[in-house]
Amino acid sequence: VANPPFSDKRWSTGIDPLSDPHDRFQTFGTPPAKQGDYAYLLHIVRSLKSTGKGACILPHGVLFRGNAEADIRRALVRKGYIKGIIGLPANLFYGTGIPACIVVLDKQDAHARKGVFMIDASAGFMKDGPKNRLRDQDIHKIVDVFNKRQDLPKYARMVPVEEIEKNAFNLNLPRYIDSTEPEDLQDIEAHLKGGIPKRDIDGLEAYWQVFPGVRREL
Repeated sequence: VANPPFSDKRWSTGIDPLSDPHDRFQTFGTPPAKQGDYAYLLHIVRSLKSTGKGACILPHGVLFRGNAEADIRRALVRKGYIKGIIGLPANLFYGTGIPACIVVLDKQDAHARKGVFMIDASAGFMKDGPKNRLRDQDIHKIVDVFNKRQDLPKYARMVPVEEIEKNAFNLNLPRYIDSTEPEDLQDIEAHLKGGIPKRDIDGLEAYWQVFPGVRREL
């Protein structure tokens, strides 16, 4: 489990990535000199045994940035090493306000993995002074949904590798999970004349089904 410095520009200080004695970059490629996020991720990948599991907190840029990082991302997805991606709320960490994500790695049965399980948990938090904080209920929801691989609209789904391939191996969460809230429609006539818009009453149909007669009574 790791929380490395985001986009470390000095990640290659003291090493020669092209002749790395630990073979961390030969298989998947060398990360950019000024963006060290994948250097840490590949270090974890290389350190895991054949059934090893890992989780790394990284900025969202690792999910969609191009060039060398796109090549590494494509290779990792094709290898089946990325088990899941969990998008976190913004402003969680000290020193930065940008949102981060957890990239979950799992080498066990990687060759048989047909998709990446994605969670967009960016809306589940509470304000705590100048920062945001995950509540117990937010953590429980993330863990339960991830462990059960539960499909939840606007929150989580298993994304097949074929769909990721169609998106050129871009793993940006909004491409796969639409977490936007529907716009609150305003009824001008109701504002002017008063009363409750019929559309709002019809929108509560599920309640009228359970409590027949309540609609008429109200």
